[in-house]
Amino acid sequence: MKIEPSEQILVYGERRIPYRLQFSDRKRLRITVKPDLNVVANAPSHYSEEEAREAVRSKARWILRQLASFQEFHPLPMPHKYISGETFVYLGRQYRLKVETGDRTPAKLRGRYLFVTVPDRTDSTKVKAAVDAWYRVRAEEVFRRYLEACMEVAGRHGISEPELSIRNMRTRWGSCSSAGRITLNLKLIYAPVHCIEYVIMHELCHLAHHDHSPRFYRLLTRCMPDWEKRRKVLSQVVFLKAEPLRL
Repeated sequence: MKIEPSEQILVYGERRIPYRLQFSDRKRLRITVKPDLNVVANAPSHYSEEEAREAVRSKARWILRQLASFQEFHPLPMPHKYISGETFVYLGRQYRLKVETGDRTPAKLRGRYLFVTVPDRTDSTKVKAAVDAWYRVRAEEVFRRYLEACMEVAGRHGISEPELSIRNMRTRWGSCSSAGRITLNLKLIYAPVHCIEYVIMHELCHLAHHDHSPRFYRLLTRCMPDWEKRRKVLSQVVFLKAEPLRL
């Protein structure tokens, strides 16, 4: 019999943690703790509801650790309205948006401000389009520059330079294909440079080993000995009401 999704409470000591329990055709339980502190448990469809609840209880300490890590970032920022004074992040640093009235020109970064000039400064759609276009141009330049730098190391380990594509991705920082292409998430442009280098090197090593086997991690360590520190910083880059991104 199909088990419908339901709202549950995980009791652990004095803590009561609400979570949503749902079922799907999968082999293992998957628990997702989101930056907005919502918890979702996705259980295999052959589990009974009690089996699923018990499996969630066995992960209580991990859930609490994840919640604690995300609570450091609360309250989460409100969605952008694309008006002067709002904060935007670029390469791990914060910049203030300054919207000016005039002939439309490409957005520019000057000092700690991102300047946008549009005919009507109250037209948030046009302001957003200018900001998005600026991020896209900067991502193309920055990602290609650091791909070239990473290839100086990866090339010494027999890795050939891949094709690069950039797009918005919902759940991943990057991916690679067996055809020799790596794809980077446009949102990666928000992260510090050393995190961008880590994601690129991670995907380059996947061109040699298409898994997360010990061979893959040995290669990654040879190419980037401090990758674990970089990954830890990257894990702290969160987005409003989004699932944590992964590699």
